[in-house]
Amino acid sequence: MRPIVTAMTVLALAATGCAAAGYDTLRPPPNEGANGGVTGTVSVRNAFLVGGSDPASPPPQQPLFAVLINESARPQRLERITVEGGGSVQLAGPLTLPPNQPVGTGSQPIGTVTGVRGTTVPMTFTFSDGRSARLMVPVKRRAGDFAQLPTAPAGPPSPTSPATAPPSPAGSPSPAGSPSPAGSPSPSPTG
Repeated sequence: MRPIVTAMTVLALAATGCAAAGYDTLRPPPNEGANGGVTGTVSVRNAFLVGGSDPASPPPQQPLFAVLINESARPQRLERITVEGGGSVQLAGPLTLPPNQPVGTGSQPIGTVTGVRGTTVPMTFTFSDGRSARLMVPVKRRAGDFAQLPTAPAGPPSPTSPATAPPSPAGSPSPAGSPSPAGSPSPSPTG
């Protein structure tokens, strides 16, 4: 009986310790995209592609969404994104990253990707300081929260205020603070 009580105590303490350390196995992560970056320079958050509604036949062009945050004191630029194993990325335009301002927080993609298949795509984000970040970017099915996202960028993303949190794909508020009508994404806030 004593070994069972000891084992149960150890498991309870381990579960409590994990929850206190911020590891909660009962909740999903705060976003569903890839996260990475270059330490002390640029963070890439919530990077994902939106595929088609049928994963067996992906569209020829998939929008790429990501939030880029320049953590250095000097401006940076996203120079290019490459796809391992084939495929190409066309950025929406020049992506200048001012210090401490997120770029890509609206409902517009930062670019489009062609020639890729699968549920994850290895991509390398290269910045103006020559450093790069490799991420395994997931491909999300065009359904649910991802169904109404645009298929192509309307233009280059603009920097936003540091206080603006990146919205989730669904339910993002409009600039006036009122919810967007169903089926139409909110415009990207500009700063």
